[in-house]
Amino acid sequence: MRVIAGKWRGRRLRAPRGDEVRPTTDRVKEALFSILGGDVAGTLCLDLCCGSGSLGIEALSRGADSAVFVDRSGASLQLARRNLEDCGADPAVWSLIRANAGEWFERWRPPESKTPWILLADPPYRSGLVETIMARIRVLAGSPGFRAAILEHGTGTDLGGGDADRSAGDGCGDDLRLDTRRYGESCLTVIRGRSTPAGG
Repeated sequence: MRVIAGKWRGRRLRAPRGDEVRPTTDRVKEALFSILGGDVAGTLCLDLCCGSGSLGIEALSRGADSAVFVDRSGASLQLARRNLEDCGADPAVWSLIRANAGEWFERWRPPESKTPWILLADPPYRSGLVETIMARIRVLAGSPGFRAAILEHGTGTDLGGGDADRSAGDGCGDDLRLDTRRYGESCLTVIRGRSTPAGG
Protein backbone atom coordinates (compact mmCIF):
# COMPACT_ATOMS: atom_id res chain seq x y z
CA MET A 1 0.00 0.00 0.00
CA ARG A 2 1.13 3.53 -0.69
CA VAL A 3 0.00 7.14 -0.68
CA ILE A 4 -0.99 7.88 -4.27
CA ALA A 5 -0.88 11.68 -4.49
CA GLY A 6 -0.31 14.87 -2.55
CA LYS A 7 2.39 15.89 -0.12
CA TRP A 8 3.12 12.29 0.94
CA ARG A 9 2.95 10.84 -2.57
CA GLY A 10 4.74 7.49 -2.87
CA ARG A 11 5.01 6.97 0.89
CA ARG A 12 4.67 3.30 1.77
CA LEU A 13 2.04 2.42 4.35
CA ARG A 14 2.16 -0.50 6.74
CA ALA A 15 -0.40 -3.13 5.78
CA PRO A 16 -2.44 -5.23 8.23
CA ARG A 17 -1.49 -8.85 8.74
CA GLY A 18 -3.87 -11.75 8.46
CA ASP A 19 -7.32 -11.97 6.92
CA GLU A 20 -9.35 -10.00 9.48
CA VAL A 21 -8.79 -6.65 7.75
CA ARG A 22 -9.33 -6.23 3.99
CA PRO A 23 -7.56 -3.03 2.95
CA THR A 24 -8.80 -0.98 0.01
CA THR A 25 -6.57 -1.75 -2.96
CA ASP A 26 -4.49 1.01 -4.49
CA ARG A 27 -6.54 0.69 -7.69
CA VAL A 28 -9.84 1.25 -5.89
CA LYS A 29 -8.34 4.00 -3.73
CA GLU A 30 -7.07 5.82 -6.80
CA ALA A 31 -10.53 5.56 -8.37
CA LEU A 32 -12.15 6.81 -5.16
CA PHE A 33 -10.04 9.95 -4.96
CA SER A 34 -10.35 10.58 -8.68
CA ILE A 35 -14.12 10.65 -8.15
CA LEU A 36 -13.80 13.05 -5.20
CA GLY A 37 -11.50 15.42 -7.05
CA GLY A 38 -11.61 18.86 -5.45
CA ASP A 39 -14.08 17.79 -2.76
CA VAL A 40 -11.19 16.80 -0.46
CA ALA A 41 -9.31 20.07 0.06
CA GLY A 42 -10.10 21.98 3.23
CA THR A 43 -12.37 19.34 4.72
CA LEU A 44 -12.79 17.32 7.86
CA CYS A 45 -12.50 13.70 6.70
CA LEU A 46 -14.27 10.93 8.58
CA ASP A 47 -12.55 7.58 7.90
CA LEU A 48 -14.89 4.91 9.26
CA CYS A 49 -13.75 1.29 9.67
CA CYS A 50 -10.37 2.85 8.99
CA GLY A 51 -8.16 -0.25 9.20
CA SER A 52 -4.64 0.95 8.43
CA GLY A 53 -5.85 4.54 7.98
CA SER A 54 -5.04 4.48 4.28
CA LEU A 55 -8.08 6.47 3.12
CA GLY A 56 -7.89 9.21 5.74
CA ILE A 57 -4.13 9.52 5.24
CA GLU A 58 -4.67 9.90 1.49
CA ALA A 59 -7.21 12.64 2.21
CA LEU A 60 -4.76 14.49 4.47
CA SER A 61 -2.06 14.13 1.84
CA ARG A 62 -4.41 15.70 -0.73
CA GLY A 63 -5.28 18.71 1.38
CA ALA A 64 -7.93 17.75 3.94
CA ASP A 65 -7.57 19.97 7.01
CA SER A 66 -8.17 17.20 9.53
CA ALA A 67 -9.24 13.58 9.83
CA VAL A 68 -10.98 11.33 12.34
CA PHE A 69 -10.15 7.61 12.20
CA VAL A 70 -12.74 5.25 13.69
CA ASP A 71 -12.37 1.50 14.11
CA ARG A 72 -13.44 -1.08 16.66
CA SER A 73 -10.03 -2.79 16.52
CA GLY A 74 -7.28 -1.48 18.75
CA ALA A 75 -4.70 -3.20 16.54
CA SER A 76 -6.03 -1.35 13.48
CA LEU A 77 -5.88 1.97 15.27
CA GLN A 78 -2.29 1.31 16.34
CA LEU A 79 -1.44 0.55 12.72
CA ALA A 80 -3.14 3.76 11.60
CA ARG A 81 -1.18 5.68 14.23
CA ARG A 82 2.12 4.25 13.00
CA ASN A 83 1.27 5.12 9.41
CA LEU A 84 0.35 8.67 10.38
CA GLU A 85 3.56 9.05 12.34
CA ASP A 86 5.61 7.58 9.49
CA CYS A 87 4.12 10.21 7.18
CA GLY A 88 4.94 12.97 9.65
CA ALA A 89 1.30 13.98 10.04
CA ASP A 90 0.78 16.73 12.61
CA PRO A 91 -0.96 15.13 15.65
CA ALA A 92 -3.08 18.26 15.96
CA VAL A 93 -4.99 17.42 12.76
CA TRP A 94 -5.93 13.79 13.37
CA SER A 95 -7.61 11.73 16.06
CA LEU A 96 -8.16 8.02 16.61
CA ILE A 97 -11.39 6.68 18.08
CA ARG A 98 -11.99 3.08 19.11
CA ALA A 99 -15.66 2.37 18.56
CA ASN A 100 -18.16 0.55 16.42
CA ALA A 101 -18.25 2.82 13.36
CA GLY A 102 -22.01 2.59 12.87
CA GLU A 103 -22.81 3.40 16.50
CA TRP A 104 -20.26 6.22 16.59
CA PHE A 105 -21.63 7.78 13.40
CA GLU A 106 -25.16 7.61 14.82
CA ARG A 107 -24.00 9.93 17.62
CA TRP A 108 -21.78 12.19 15.51
CA ARG A 109 -22.95 15.68 14.64
CA PRO A 110 -21.56 17.92 11.86
CA PRO A 111 -19.40 20.81 13.12
CA GLU A 112 -21.46 23.86 14.11
CA SER A 113 -18.89 26.01 12.33
CA LYS A 114 -20.22 24.55 9.03
CA THR A 115 -16.77 23.14 8.32
CA PRO A 116 -16.97 21.15 5.06
CA TRP A 117 -16.78 17.41 5.66
CA ILE A 118 -16.51 14.20 3.70
CA LEU A 119 -17.01 10.61 4.77
CA LEU A 120 -15.09 7.55 3.57
CA ALA A 121 -16.02 4.08 4.80
CA ASP A 122 -14.86 0.57 3.96
CA PRO A 123 -16.84 -1.67 6.34
CA PRO A 124 -16.50 -5.44 6.37
CA TYR A 125 -18.61 -6.80 3.53
CA ARG A 126 -21.97 -8.33 4.48
CA SER A 127 -21.71 -6.96 8.02
CA GLY A 128 -24.71 -4.64 7.68
CA LEU A 129 -22.53 -1.67 8.61
CA VAL A 130 -22.63 -0.08 5.17
CA GLU A 131 -26.44 0.06 5.31
CA THR A 132 -26.30 1.56 8.82
CA ILE A 133 -23.85 4.24 7.69
CA MET A 134 -25.91 4.97 4.57
CA ALA A 135 -29.06 5.48 6.64
CA ARG A 136 -27.25 8.06 8.77
CA ILE A 137 -25.87 9.85 5.71
CA ARG A 138 -29.45 10.29 4.50
CA VAL A 139 -30.10 12.26 7.68
CA LEU A 140 -26.89 14.31 7.72
CA ALA A 141 -26.40 15.03 4.01
CA GLY A 142 -28.59 18.13 4.26
CA SER A 143 -26.13 19.80 6.64
CA PRO A 144 -24.43 22.88 5.14
CA GLY A 145 -20.94 21.38 5.36
CA PHE A 146 -21.63 18.07 3.61
CA ARG A 147 -19.59 17.62 0.42
CA ALA A 148 -19.55 13.91 -0.35
CA ALA A 149 -19.44 10.39 1.01
CA ILE A 150 -18.04 7.26 -0.58
CA LEU A 151 -18.86 3.80 0.72
CA GLU A 152 -16.98 0.70 -0.39
CA HIS A 153 -18.99 -2.51 -0.38
CA GLY A 154 -19.38 -5.87 -2.06
CA THR A 155 -21.18 -6.44 -5.32
CA GLY A 156 -24.14 -8.03 -3.56
CA THR A 157 -25.09 -4.81 -1.76
CA ASP A 158 -27.41 -2.34 -3.50
CA LEU A 159 -27.54 1.11 -1.93
CA GLY A 160 -29.66 2.53 -4.72
CA GLY A 161 -26.99 3.99 -6.99
CA GLY A 162 -27.04 1.62 -9.93
CA ASP A 163 -27.28 4.40 -12.50
CA ALA A 164 -24.69 7.17 -12.56
CA ASP A 165 -25.87 10.34 -10.83
CA ARG A 166 -29.31 8.85 -10.28
CA SER A 167 -31.54 10.67 -7.80
CA ALA A 168 -31.80 8.53 -4.69
CA GLY A 169 -35.38 7.43 -4.31
CA ASP A 170 -36.84 4.86 -1.91
CA GLY A 171 -36.86 7.12 1.12
CA CYS A 172 -33.96 9.39 0.24
CA GLY A 173 -36.03 12.10 -1.36
CA ASP A 174 -34.59 14.21 -4.15
CA ASP A 175 -31.79 15.78 -2.11
CA LEU A 176 -29.18 13.07 -2.78
CA ARG A 177 -27.41 11.78 -5.87
CA LEU A 178 -26.04 8.24 -5.78
CA ASP A 179 -23.62 6.72 -8.24
CA THR A 180 -22.33 3.15 -7.83
CA ARG A 181 -19.28 1.94 -9.74
CA ARG A 182 -17.89 -1.59 -9.80
CA TYR A 183 -14.21 -2.57 -9.57
CA GLY A 184 -13.92 -6.34 -9.70
CA GLU A 185 -15.59 -7.69 -6.56
CA SER A 186 -15.75 -4.26 -4.93
CA CYS A 187 -18.14 -1.36 -5.49
CA LEU A 188 -17.92 2.33 -4.61
CA THR A 189 -21.17 4.17 -3.97
CA VAL A 190 -20.73 7.94 -4.21
CA ILE A 191 -23.23 10.13 -2.36
CA ARG A 192 -23.58 13.85 -2.97
CA GLY A 193 -26.27 16.44 -2.40
CA ARG A 194 -28.25 17.46 -5.45
CA SER A 195 -26.74 20.95 -5.25
CA THR A 196 -23.13 19.74 -4.82
CA PRO A 197 -21.12 19.80 -8.05
CA ALA A 198 -19.17 16.62 -8.76
CA GLY A 199 -15.54 16.99 -7.74
CA GLY A 200 -16.16 20.15 -5.74
